[in-house]
Amino acid sequence: MKPDIPPLDKIDIRLLRVFKTVTECGGFSAAEEVLNIGRSTISIHISDLETRFGLRLCARGPAGFSLTKHGEVVYEATLKLFNAINSFRSTVGNSKGKLMGELSIWVMDNTSTDQFDPIVEAINLFRERPTEVEFQIHVASPADIEKAVHDGRCDIGITGSKIDYLDLEYDYLHSEENTLYCGKRHPLFERAAGQISDDILQTADFARRGVPVEKNSILEPNWLSSAAATHMEGRLHLIRTGLYVGYLPTHYAAGWEQRGELRKINPDRFLVRWPIYAVWRKNDEQSALISAFLNDVKAASAVLQLNP
Repeated sequence: MKPDIPPLDKIDIRLLRVFKTVTECGGFSAAEEVLNIGRSTISIHISDLETRFGLRLCARGPAGFSLTKHGEVVYEATLKLFNAINSFRSTVGNSKGKLMGELSIWVMDNTSTDQFDPIVEAINLFRERPTEVEFQIHVASPADIEKAVHDGRCDIGITGSKIDYLDLEYDYLHSEENTLYCGKRHPLFERAAGQISDDILQTADFARRGVPVEKNSILEPNWLSSAAATHMEGRLHLIRTGLYVGYLPTHYAAGWEQRGELRKINPDRFLVRWPIYAVWRKNDEQSALISAFLNDVKAASAVLQLNP
């Protein structure tokens, strides 16, 4: 009797990789460049996978791409499968004195101007070891990074979000300096610092972070707000319209400030040091690959703190 789900073969692993990429890209077109194959070939691969499993995995057409209930189950199982394969490669490679596998790292947008960002130095430290590791670096919003680690789509995240998922570990790396800004078109731009009171700011339109935050001074509960952005570049766009005030990291806003496009608003009053964390799944701590890179992230961060 032919089994409902055939034993997994090399072809299934290849097809599942295509399915995973299409799902995470949100459709066939977006996956073309990532996979470096045409849309028609991607469609054939997905159809072959559906035929092999006897399941309809996704809907595609004028209404867009979406997973079926079976597709959601297969996607979650695929994440677990690839994590297990990567763990196997890492374990075997470590026994030979070599780190092997894929390492998925998600970071917040526009952090490359942060002098304390440890990713560049951590990768350099990591590459000093004998390795056969492929890095996959993805940029996302802080909350999306944390959720991606929780869901198993990401091995290590560098994020300013700390929802405290029970299955995750967090390690504080450094603080990112944020302050309040307005754009040159805003009525407050030409006003003297001493003339911008809290009462005036309560009538300004505040561009929120758009992600879960702890109760602290970065979120002013009494301010009017009709806009939010989960990425700092989105907040920059809002602030530059001259319609909103909002927080930005000072390292990111510096270039715009120097060009006269932005100004700080009462930085002594609204300076906030936002904590940045490395985050990973607790059950991944035994992975030699993930453990090694985490150690390099922490080491790089410590050095940068001492030598900014």
